[in-house]
Amino acid sequence: MEHLEFGENFEHFIPAVKFNKIPTDFAKSFLNNYLNQLIYNKYISRNVNFRPHDRTGINQSRNPKLYKKRLRTMEGDHVIKSIKKQNHILPLVTHDMSVNLDALYKLKMNFKIIEILRSPVEIVYSWYKRGLGLRFGSDPRIFTLLMKRSSKVYPWYEAAERKSYGNLSPCEVCIKYVINLTNLSIENLKKKSLNKNIFLTSYDQITQNTLSELKKISKFLGTKTNKKTLEFIKKENCPILFNKDNYLKKLETIEKLSSNSFFSMLLELQKKYDQNYYNLKR
Repeated sequence: MEHLEFGENFEHFIPAVKFNKIPTDFAKSFLNNYLNQLIYNKYISRNVNFRPHDRTGINQSRNPKLYKKRLRTMEGDHVIKSIKKQNHILPLVTHDMSVNLDALYKLKMNFKIIEILRSPVEIVYSWYKRGLGLRFGSDPRIFTLLMKRSSKVYPWYEAAERKSYGNLSPCEVCIKYVINLTNLSIENLKKKSLNKNIFLTSYDQITQNTLSELKKISKFLGTKTNKKTLEFIKKENCPILFNKDNYLKKLETIEKLSSNSFFSMLLELQKKYDQNYYNLKR
């Protein structure tokens, strides 16, 4: 595997395909070109992230020295030969890709998805603490694709909203988006859950049953775990036990910051999550 990348281009182009803002053939051509350049540049350490503490930095890869060594690699066709011979996996982290699975499949690209589900209560709390109930349209460090409606700015998934609401508190905004995105994801995953391209797991399984779940992921990807796997598990302090008291405090905070109706909707979604992850796991 190469080191991790955030797949912002996928996050921006796939919704555009979904809402018929750009043609499918253009999106596929653009994304193929993006991936070709990305892997080529990695093999000569161009545009590679050397920031030591970033999640996408080479220090988080299995072999940081490899990217320092590649700095001395000359450009040319021999790089292409190495890429084809080694056939490394290029891992991209994206947000909300399952919301747009229908559009992604239209592109007919070669991909596998590891879909990591998480407790909606935990997501709402995280979003609220990061200020996502207020920052869209006002914070230049929010790199989510935005849209304008009635002179106000919203994240792109406002366009997928099925129900209109009145004035909401910042916490209620987070609840609204998390519920909507989760429900859209569930719909798509139920259609594609048996597809060989998708591996379904959860934050809880990865953090609590780490090695066991990573072995399943390795089988899905056609790779193997090794001593580096154990080193990374230790580095991330896994396994991490579920802290019920901490969870209940988050739940209490959300309840105080939202109306009864929004809090009830969140609890209902959490209940479905607790039922074998929306009954998606098999």
